[in-house]
Amino acid sequence: MQRIDISQISGRVLRVFLTVYDEKSVSRAAEVLNSSQSTVSHNLEKLRGLLGDTLFVQSGRGIVPSARADALAPKVRRILVDLEALADQGIYDPVTDPDPFVIALSTSILDTEMETIAKALRASLPQKHVIFRDLGTSGVIEPLLDSRHVDVVLTLRPRSYPNTLSRLPLFQDHMRVFYDPNARGPVSSVEDYCAAAHATVAIGQGRKSLLQGELDALSIHRRIVLGAPNLWALIRLMRGTDMIASLPARVARTAGDVLASSPFPIDLAPMQFDMVWHRRYANSARLEWLLMAIKTALSERSDLLHDATQQALRSALSR
Repeated sequence: MQRIDISQISGRVLRVFLTVYDEKSVSRAAEVLNSSQSTVSHNLEKLRGLLGDTLFVQSGRGIVPSARADALAPKVRRILVDLEALADQGIYDPVTDPDPFVIALSTSILDTEMETIAKALRASLPQKHVIFRDLGTSGVIEPLLDSRHVDVVLTLRPRSYPNTLSRLPLFQDHMRVFYDPNARGPVSSVEDYCAAAHATVAIGQGRKSLLQGELDALSIHRRIVLGAPNLWALIRLMRGTDMIASLPARVARTAGDVLASSPFPIDLAPMQFDMVWHRRYANSARLEWLLMAIKTALSERSDLLHDATQQALRSALSR
């Protein structure tokens, strides 16, 4: 068995390896690390020499990890978390932190919240790199947070969260029925709702939405004739048609110039939106700073229904 001088393996080298592994690209890894491609390649070559493995092989225009790299990645991820915890003394200075904040959310539904967070972070940290990513389905939340591709997720609460995640309630919303007032009138009854042609945002590979699950439980059937890739496409495609869409009331902020809305004809529980993070990183002063900054920014919005306090956030972080 080859003996490896582990004293030659630094946290920096491991971070480079893991970033290349996650990004499947040296150039993208260099961007994430705010480094040069040559520096990333040099660190990779150093680790390759120490481990005696290519780690990555060329595949078309990209690279794919070797079997050894696949085996190493989860171990390296745990090592880096432990190293960060060792160095974390509970003091965090976002000004000197070279890594960007990455926040995932449903950008079309939470566009105003995204703008609020962006303005608040820019006001306090004008030079800080902040990245917003569109979330997609709830099924990607745990792997995004586990891999540290994302620091924090803002999401509509799914049926359940994996036990590896922590959450903090942010605000609630309720469902309304949206329609083009130039093409039809409001929905006035359950019968009218069932008879109408429905448009939806088609996110996920055939996964049933929370709303669809509730309607199925009530034996209420709707006739879906259109699935749009995002909210903006949905609004555009509904214009001039008699289709209706069941969406959170906050969508009126985006669609109000084109679509009108009416109360939902069925009594449903409020929709809960949460801030979510991985428990593995709960002791990170960096994460705590970001969570508090987001919570503070959103709490200052008078139109948000917030019931979580700073004490609740600290309690959630400690669990």
